[in-house]
Amino acid sequence: MQQVVYVASPASQQIHVFALAGSGELVPLQVVDTPGQVQPLVISPDGHWLHAAVRPDFALISYRIDVDGRLSEPSSAPLAGSASHTTISADGRFLLAASYAFNHVTVSAIGSTGRAAPPHQQLDGLQAAHSVTLLAADGQGEQEVLVACLKEDRIRRFVLCREGRLRPHPLGDLQTASGAGPRHLALHPSNGDLYCLNELDCTINRYRRSADGDITLCQSLEMLPAGYQGEYWGADLHVTPDGRFLYSSERASSLLTQFAIAPDGELGVVGHFPTETMPRGFAIDGQGCWLLAAGQASHQLALHRIDPASGALTLQARQPVGEGAMWVRVLTLAP
Repeated sequence: MQQVVYVASPASQQIHVFALAGSGELVPLQVVDTPGQVQPLVISPDGHWLHAAVRPDFALISYRIDVDGRLSEPSSAPLAGSASHTTISADGRFLLAASYAFNHVTVSAIGSTGRAAPPHQQLDGLQAAHSVTLLAADGQGEQEVLVACLKEDRIRRFVLCREGRLRPHPLGDLQTASGAGPRHLALHPSNGDLYCLNELDCTINRYRRSADGDITLCQSLEMLPAGYQGEYWGADLHVTPDGRFLYSSERASSLLTQFAIAPDGELGVVGHFPTETMPRGFAIDGQGCWLLAAGQASHQLALHRIDPASGALTLQARQPVGEGAMWVRVLTLAP
C-alpha cells in the first residue's frame, strides 16, 4: 500500500509531503507554503482532508488530500487561540483543539464538505492544555475526551456528546505526580491501556481503563537511561499498530526510547536510540515498519526501520525539511 508523509515546519511556514515506499525510500512530492506558522496536523478519519493549525493569525487550514497524497483546495476557519494539538472525532464530525498558551479546548464542527467551521464551544481554565485525546465511542455515540493539562499535573476528563459539546466526565479527572507535567497521550490498539508522556520528569505512565470507565495507574517508568544527568524535556509517544512496542522522544538528549508491551500490558524499557536533534514530533507508519522523527533543531526528517521481531530502530534515511520541523503524520492511501 502506498503511504504519504506530512511534515509541518512552523519556522519556514511549510508542509513537506513525501511518498513512503515499501523499501524505505522517501520521495519528495510537494512543498506547501502555509499562511502562518504551521504546527499541529490531523488527518480526517476518511483520509480525505489534512487540517493544519497556524499562528499568529489563529486559524485552521483545511487541505483536500488528492489521490496521490498531494494537498490542494485550502480553506480557512478561525481558531480561538494558538493550537498545540488537534484531534477529530471517530465519526469525522468534530475537531477538537487544545491550546497550551491560551489554557482552553475548543470544538469545531466539520461539515459535509470536509471543511472545518469556527469553534462553537470553548472551555477555559485548563492550565497549559497540551493535548486532547479521544477514546472509543460508546453505544450512544459519545466519546470520552482526555486533556493533558501540563501545569495542573492533571489529565482532565470530558464527554463529547453526539451534538458536539463537551461536558465533565462523571468519574472526575486523573492526577499525575507533582511536577510531572502531562503532555501527550497514546492508546493501545486492543488491550484498553493508555499511556501518558510526562514532559517535566520524563516518565511514561501506563493506565488501565476498565469496562465501567475507571482509569487506574498501573506503572510509571523513566524514559531516559540510568544515570542521565542532562535536562529533562519529554516530547512525544506512539504505539506500533500491532500493540507490541511503544516509543517516546526526548528533546534535550535527542533520544528515542523503546518500550516492550507484554501480553498482559506490562511495560518494560528495551533500549535508547539517537535520532534528529530535538525530536519534538514523530510518527509510526500504518504497517508498523517505520518510525519517522522530525528534528526541530536539525531541520531534517529521519526514517528509522523498526525490526519486526525486536522493535529495535535502525536509521534508514534522512531528508531535509523546513525550519523547526515539528509535526509528522502518515497516511495510507486508498488502493
